[in-house]
Amino acid sequence: MRQTKSDLIDSLEIIFSRFADLLLRISERNYTRPLHLLSGASIGKQVRHCLEFAEALINGYDTGLVSYDQRERNPLYENSPRAAADRLLELIKEYDLRDWEEEVKVSYLVHSSSGLENVVNSSWERELLYVQEHTIHHEAIIRVALEHDLGFEDIPESFGFAISTLQYNSNQLILSWDPVI
Repeated sequence: MRQTKSDLIDSLEIIFSRFADLLLRISERNYTRPLHLLSGASIGKQVRHCLEFAEALINGYDTGLVSYDQRERNPLYENSPRAAADRLLELIKEYDLRDWEEEVKVSYLVHSSSGLENVVNSSWERELLYVQEHTIHHEAIIRVALEHDLGFEDIPESFGFAISTLQYNSNQLILSWDPVI
């Protein structure tokens, strides 16, 4: 079955809501704590990174040019799980208000030392899908860190798993959960 633009918005709403709910259950101390498994980064830094990609899409909407590389960094999101959760819920509303029908340009850095940028053509639908997959990817990283570095067990079963993995697993008789199917 083909996904439509409204289906992508609905999917992002589920993902962002689930993410926000989880963040509200993590203490600020654990949220900001440098973790060995994340090479000294924190859960908060992973969350900030996700939020900034979602915001980059919104920020590019008015100009028709999205830049995930030249995004604004907001340290509030890496230090406050409440602020990050609130922003995720706001983004749901902001995404829902827009018409995602047109084409868009996406800029990217060609090389870190030169600062040279290039631009490619894309569609809003493709970029919505990118934000969705990027968020799920970082949820998986956060899940591993929460479970293994923090011993956190109150994680939604679907958190950090690709939609295709969840669908595949629901059609199988699996005795143990395999996250990379």
